[in-house]
Amino acid sequence: MTRTAALRKRVQSYLIEQRELVRTLLKLRAQLQGSVFARYGECGKAGCACRQGEKHGPYYVLSSRSAGKGTFVYLDGERVDQVKDLVQQSRAFRQGLARLRKLNQELVSALKTYQKATARSGARRLAEFTAHDS
Repeated sequence: MTRTAALRKRVQSYLIEQRELVRTLLKLRAQLQGSVFARYGECGKAGCACRQGEKHGPYYVLSSRSAGKGTFVYLDGERVDQVKDLVQQSRAFRQGLARLRKLNQELVSALKTYQKATARSGARRLAEFTAHDS
């Protein structure tokens, strides 16, 4: 396999990976940024079991930041799993986006290398062509 053929094959594999990654990222559009955690609390009642270590809860909270300020939202019990999935999708989206950026850089580099290789081989062919015509 020639060098240009190997470069062409590498560019094609980058393009295939890029297409699949974009398709995956589009499926992750529904998302929430932040994190979900469980809180346990103590009440103010003197005789309550929470005073002996059996705290109330868990109460699930979505924590997020916007403009440098943190916010907390308590979640209904039946929505916890859905919110956790949306938070996970946000993380997967950010990781996929980082991979896409890196892949695009690799693709541009490979295309430049391929362009230089084909320009050199084209110049050689042109030189051979003009040498035969003289």
